[in-house]
Amino acid sequence: MTATDSQRGKPVPAELLAEAGVWIAKLHGDSRGRALENGFRRWLLAHPDNARAFEIATTVWDEAEHLRQVVPFRPVARVERRSMWRPIAATLACAMLLVMVGVIWFQYAGVISTQVGEQRQLVLQDGTRVFLNTDTAIKVKYDQRQRRVELRRGEALFNVAKQSDWPFVVVAGDRQVKALGTQFVVRRDAQRLAVTLVEGSVAVSPVRPAMAELMQPMIQPPAPIEQTPTMSADRNTGEVTLTPGQRLTFTAGAPTRLDTPAVEKATAWRRGQVILDDTPLRAAAAEMNRYNESKLVIEQPEAAELLINGLFQAGDSSHFANAVAQAYGLTVIQRGNEIVISGKPVQ
Repeated sequence: MTATDSQRGKPVPAELLAEAGVWIAKLHGDSRGRALENGFRRWLLAHPDNARAFEIATTVWDEAEHLRQVVPFRPVARVERRSMWRPIAATLACAMLLVMVGVIWFQYAGVISTQVGEQRQLVLQDGTRVFLNTDTAIKVKYDQRQRRVELRRGEALFNVAKQSDWPFVVVAGDRQVKALGTQFVVRRDAQRLAVTLVEGSVAVSPVRPAMAELMQPMIQPPAPIEQTPTMSADRNTGEVTLTPGQRLTFTAGAPTRLDTPAVEKATAWRRGQVILDDTPLRAAAAEMNRYNESKLVIEQPEAAELLINGLFQAGDSSHFANAVAQAYGLTVIQRGNEIVISGKPVQ
């Protein structure tokens, strides 16, 4: 979808998104016929914004099956027969799309966030899709000059709609990521910021002074990007351009790091998974704790350094703790809002 100058910075009216949601629900219902299809075509051609609204709503519909709450963890019985889903699809469609419409509309006025264990998908006005991981907050601001998203905390995957004359920028702390048509993940923790490129190309650089003045709180100017033998930063701007598969990590008190993790691992959270590869138990527990209000606690220092490998369900901390305990002869104790792994490991 190509944005014209008159469309830029202007969200699709909420009432049109709602109408588009109703049309999708009808078109996926049992009452679809020639009269309904003709009525839809007339509505689609009645105004240019109707087509924009329908495109956004269709994207939400296509991706809706991937939306899920990661925690609290509970087994979900799969419905094997497609015919059991069809009768209720139309009923759920309106409700689902109207909820998403609310997200699309209000994102331009405030912060959008997820709770611990929640994941959410947004479709922005230009067709860009944003997937929010657990405990994440972003703020979206589109104007004539650029498409700007501020990642205040957490982790998000951006699938950017390509519009070469309308830059897309993600700001996280004292860094900014500039992209065109591309897909990348940005994760912002208390002491760490990581940018992982899935496909396309992005440029990571310190926040410009004019933009830094808008960041609150602004503690200090951004530190320059430290170069390594495998990384080249522009001498004047400190900008680093990533290629697909690369991850650029900034950690407080440590050198900037460029590596190439498996993309499958970096995006596992989109499938509700946590993949661990020779990860110390203390770090593995911290990763699992992102998705659950019940926190894993490791009592013995010897156990904290055990290397953990495997694929785990995000949010299922109890299963994770029991698997580790069984493998290393440890004990699991539920203590209030804590899942305590105790004892000395047997290897």
